[in-house]
Amino acid sequence: MDNKLTPFNPDWDKILEKLEKNQDAGLELSAEEKNLLKELQGISADAAEALQIYQAFNTDSKWAEFREQVEPEAPSKNPVHEITRQPISLWLKVSAVAAAIFVMTAIGLVFQKGSQQQSVNIFRNDIPAGKNSATLTLDNGKKVLLSEAGSGQFAAEAGVVISKSADGQLIYSENGQHIDASSKMHMLSTVNGESYRLQLPDHSEVWLNAASSIRFPASFAGLKNRSVELKGEAYFEIAKDKKHPFIVKTDQQEVQVLGTHFNINSYQDKQQTSTTLLEGSLRITNKHKKEQLIKPGETSLVNKGTEILISPADLKSAMAWKNGYFRFNGEQIDEVMLKLSRWYDMDIAYQGTLSKEKFSGKISRYKNISEVLNMLSYSNAVRFKVEGRRVTVMQ
Repeated sequence: MDNKLTPFNPDWDKILEKLEKNQDAGLELSAEEKNLLKELQGISADAAEALQIYQAFNTDSKWAEFREQVEPEAPSKNPVHEITRQPISLWLKVSAVAAAIFVMTAIGLVFQKGSQQQSVNIFRNDIPAGKNSATLTLDNGKKVLLSEAGSGQFAAEAGVVISKSADGQLIYSENGQHIDASSKMHMLSTVNGESYRLQLPDHSEVWLNAASSIRFPASFAGLKNRSVELKGEAYFEIAKDKKHPFIVKTDQQEVQVLGTHFNINSYQDKQQTSTTLLEGSLRITNKHKKEQLIKPGETSLVNKGTEILISPADLKSAMAWKNGYFRFNGEQIDEVMLKLSRWYDMDIAYQGTLSKEKFSGKISRYKNISEVLNMLSYSNAVRFKVEGRRVTVMQ
């Protein structure tokens, strides 16, 4: 590819500032900003490596150095000559800016220009992203569809007030009547294409992913432990209370904490439970009564075996769904499609032999499925057909 130097555009500074502040927050850019970023894609670099360099060199002084080296001092300068004298790390950084928004490639591949992927995919219709919704089941069996409930208080039971905030969070709070509600069990559940946020009566917060459920007492008053039951995936930020440990039970393990931030993935189709710790400490106990303590930055894996495996955590991948995007890290197409199927509520079929290609990258969870599939097909390893809620992966 021929390198060429385009005139420095002052708007790039604004875009880079957005990226620096919002890189992990599902950033949305305008069409004009995206076009400006595409100008930077003339420099080739591995997307994953470029992102690492982008993060490592993300300082004001480096950006100032970058501006000085790429902004022409006079029209008579030879752009090609100037580029050949620049440190390679700066050009990788330039590529990383584009990659931070458009990265969704197979490992080792660079984005290709043009719209080739759009010509090989077949879209009979499009599928929108999931939404903020869930169903609350009260102790008496009554079900409340939260997407249809207005903000404010909508239920009360045994001294506990249940309300929905203006931004769509389910909130439990005691009304001061001191009536024991610990025997009243409630359940918050999501189906494919839904996620929801919950504040428990002790002020602990839970983010529930798609196709998941959490069962909990309406109040922890009078209980020795704050115990909940989880199916699927959830992220927890637990209110500290040394006298009342918080316990999360799944079908394969029990997690005991005093106050911490962690993510648990216990989808049954994965046949293992992974727990990733961001802050605090956790004690993991499996069905064989084996115990392990994990520290921040570690992930535990529990399956049908007797041992609990501990490894360094991939925090960005573990937290991607909660932060509003998908992150794939060397995953094959069936693993990628499993994640997508939960959020977009779609059935997956495969035509031909499954590709062994591995995919790495990230994309906002709020894109329509057509945009996600178009980016996946840049690898030329797969193409897709969408008909209704059915997506066929073709080799």
